[in-house]
Amino acid sequence: MRLDEARFVEIVSELIKFKSSTTRIPIKATSWEELICATLIFMYGADKINWDPQSHEKSIDITFKTNGDIFKVSAKAGEIKKGILTISSYRLTTFNTLNEKLNFIKKQHNSFDFYLICARAVEGNFITYNVIKAQAKRLADAWFTDNKNWSKSSGGYILKSGLGFNANICHKMSDQLWYSIPMSYFNTDEVIAHIPVNKNDLGKGLVEFLKERFLNNK
Repeated sequence: MRLDEARFVEIVSELIKFKSSTTRIPIKATSWEELICATLIFMYGADKINWDPQSHEKSIDITFKTNGDIFKVSAKAGEIKKGILTISSYRLTTFNTLNEKLNFIKKQHNSFDFYLICARAVEGNFITYNVIKAQAKRLADAWFTDNKNWSKSSGGYILKSGLGFNANICHKMSDQLWYSIPMSYFNTDEVIAHIPVNKNDLGKGLVEFLKERFLNNK
């Protein structure tokens, strides 16, 4: 059994539009997790979903059950500029060597099933939210976690070219792992939704609610 992607896209797209109508703040990490959670609850029932926004789990943000199968999801939010998606991941200061850091990354990517990424692109008067569903190994396969494919720099470690995207581990940011991924890296089956939102509509729902609540009920 697998996630019903068509139904998921239909519902989460409406929630992204609704959420955008209630705030001028872009959808980022925690709010994206909340939208995923609400969508899955609507699809499968609250008793089938586990999401703790205060959880210290390194990779698994949301777990859901359907027809006896359990799926573990890592939710990410990032921004697209000039066709490049930037997302951050683990802080790795706990580990002293590159090999230890990469072994941890490998272990974490073996602990969940797939990413759900909300990648926003600002173009003119629109923010377009791109939803990406990608298997865990797409961002940390055997090539990625082989220390021979990384080089040391003054600021940390840099992934050598050859995988199709860039990554680095930045010392000054608590050895945080950062990805710079061309959107062309993802195939058409992985980019499952494009949701454009007009900037002029951001937050308008709050005022409309107040008008309905206080003016139309007099």
